[in-house]
Amino acid sequence: MDSRLAPLMTSTKGEWYTPPEIIERAIRVLGAIDLDPASDRLAAASIPAARYYTQEQDGLALPWAGRVWLNPPYGRVIGLWVAKLVAEYEAGRVTAAIALLPARPDTRWWQRLAGCPICFVRGRLRFSGQGTGAPFPSALAALGCELGAFASAFGDLGGIWRLVAGAGQGKGRQLALWG
Repeated sequence: MDSRLAPLMTSTKGEWYTPPEIIERAIRVLGAIDLDPASDRLAAASIPAARYYTQEQDGLALPWAGRVWLNPPYGRVIGLWVAKLVAEYEAGRVTAAIALLPARPDTRWWQRLAGCPICFVRGRLRFSGQGTGAPFPSALAALGCELGAFASAFGDLGGIWRLVAGAGQGKGRQLALWG
């Protein structure tokens, strides 16, 4: 691969701290945050969750419940975090969640979110503590959230997309812009 393209294909670091305005929007949708399962002391200072799991506690090994905010470590482990989120939601332990993720619709882990409304953020999100926008596109995925509330909170950041059965001329499920 051309070394100039490397920043577009990977993160050289795992921690990308959530901008406060994204958290404010997530709280508008969720009502409150019960759990931030991928936190550390810096993130915990700005995410008003009732409970936090740190790397030392291993949030992947602990139970998740309630309304979850997830900004997982980016890189090769991200698939484990998305799989855990979807599994806990499907089991009914997570009632609603919003995940801030690098937009990677070509990956296996992303396909786990295929039925979720997704906000593809226009431009490059400026994460907290960063002087410039991220070197990758970002998206927010919603699980168990009311679609109208999610669209109202995040729609001005980018289009809200979801799979729709029988949309358009083709067969099966297709991606459609909400609204």
